[in-house]
Amino acid sequence: MTTDTTTAPAVAELDGLVARLGELTAQISAEERGAEVSDEQIADVLYAAARLFSAKTDRVGKISWPIREDALNATETVVLVTALLDAADVNLFDMAIWYRRAE
Repeated sequence: MTTDTTTAPAVAELDGLVARLGELTAQISAEERGAEVSDEQIADVLYAAARLFSAKTDRVGKISWPIREDALNATETVVLVTALLDAADVNLFDMAIWYRRAE
């Protein structure tokens, strides 16, 4: 178990990295250079976000996904969800069964 004194600097550093990541992704998108980002880079960012979300829910219980209403449009959401379901070999029928399981 970590203490607040060891976690606070890491959380503060993460805050800065997340802000910079947001700036970089906005720039890459605005310049229409998304195809130049490697699959591995995108996967690593998704893995990190998923692990943080899972770690938080493990500590505080089920939470709503902290996505602002304007953060992702419908297309971006469906593309991401479809990729995640495909990667985990989960079909929509299975998803429907598991959807309310945690409630």
